Amino acid sequence: MTRASFPVVVHVMLLSKSRLFLLRRANTGFMDGYYGLPGGHQHYGENVSEAALRECEEETGVRPDEIRPVCVIPYRAGHHQGLNFVFEAVRWHGTPGLAEPELFDRAEWFFLDRLPSPHPPWIVEALDLRTRQDWFLEYVWD
Repeated sequence: MTRASFPVVVHVMLLSKSRLFLLRRANTGFMDGYYGLPGGHQHYGENVSEAALRECEEETGVRPDEIRPVCVIPYRAGHHQGLNFVFEAVRWHGTPGLAEPELFDRAEWFFLDRLPSPHPPWIVEALDLRTRQDWFLEYVWD
């Protein structure tokens, strides 16, 4: 039996006045054209929350002062499998923007009831888990 090996992925929700900040992926080779939360893979030696803070700053130019865990979403999507850890930024200074133009081609705020297409469907699930104050969802996406 082969031991499983898959990424731990961290994401940060930047929310303000019923709006969510999203980035559109470009030139990454994975889900290009999709709007997603700031985030990425945990590096060796980092804890999950450190990875979330680092990824948010790298991608948006804003490092949250405080984050809180929202949910964990283990996922399978085609031949991809991993663990999504989703956090919410409680406070931050500055204005989020497009800090990695080599990986994203748009960055903007969207009303929660009008998220852009396409976006990974688990984002809506994560927002729902946040509202319900639930923390876990196993997700399979084809």
